[in-house]
Amino acid sequence: MFTYNTFDDMIKLRNIFDDFFTDQKYSTGNTEFPPVRVLEEDDTITLYAVLPGVNSEDIDIQMIDNSLLIHGQKKEDYENQPYLRRERVFGEFKKSVKLPYRINTNDVNAELSNGILKITLTKSEEAKPKKIQIS
Repeated sequence: MFTYNTFDDMIKLRNIFDDFFTDQKYSTGNTEFPPVRVLEEDDTITLYAVLPGVNSEDIDIQMIDNSLLIHGQKKEDYENQPYLRRERVFGEFKKSVKLPYRINTNDVNAELSNGILKITLTKSEEAKPKKIQIS
């Protein structure tokens, strides 16, 4: 299914004018960093965050109420070097993901591999479905 966004045409028209007068464009894409994907399977929620070039020492993960907070620093890898074009963004980032369930904070696993942060969370006992007996 395809959803049509009327503002995309307006942004494209603006980009045409911007191309003519300047080199700076406006984007319709999501620029929030890091992009995440959240999956739910039975009693677990798995979150994948794309963090290329970020070391595990530069990432802080916290659970605050029903929100998962990912905070970190994306350090420049070419300090004091001249560049012709710069499209990568560096610096501090924060990402908060509101979760639909309470999480068992004693059973959280996080691993970083090839620029992908995988966080596995287990639902709390209160969030798991319970069978109610009819008397």
